[in-house]
Amino acid sequence: MKRALAMLVLLAGCQSATPTPVMSGKSAVELRAMESRLFQTADRRAMLRTVIATVQDLGYSIDKVAAGAGTVTATKAARLVLTVSLYPQGEAATVVRANAMIALAVRTYQVDDPVFYQKDFFDPLAHALVLEALPAPPDAAGSAAAAPEAAAASGPAASGAGAAK
Repeated sequence: MKRALAMLVLLAGCQSATPTPVMSGKSAVELRAMESRLFQTADRRAMLRTVIATVQDLGYSIDKVAAGAGTVTATKAARLVLTVSLYPQGEAATVVRANAMIALAVRTYQVDDPVFYQKDFFDPLAHALVLEALPAPPDAAGSAAAAPEAAAASGPAASGAGAAK
């Protein structure tokens, strides 16, 4: 009996510390609508630098920048993880999609509050860009089919996490 208990304790210690994700109950269309905005600029490098500067201004620490793919991942207060992706939209626009997750204990919850995305990310980003954040077309942001095109269209990699104004 003691041996079985010891094995259970050892096995429990070997379990992954990665929290189980709890996704939103909202539809993919609803999530995309709250997480995505269209900006009338095709300057991907400037957009990426401004996203980095904005998340830093909002108190996030940059975890990873994949300039070629147009993504930025940042953490705030060790529990809130924000991933921002840029997708070209035609010749003169860029769709920005932000996804936030909150890690609590053994679960990670997807943020599905449209006010959070608007007030706590897109409004500050629009202010930094001096551009209006427009609703993104429903087929524009974050679809699996659009991701390879976005990476291919990204051009040369932007470097560093410097501020852009």
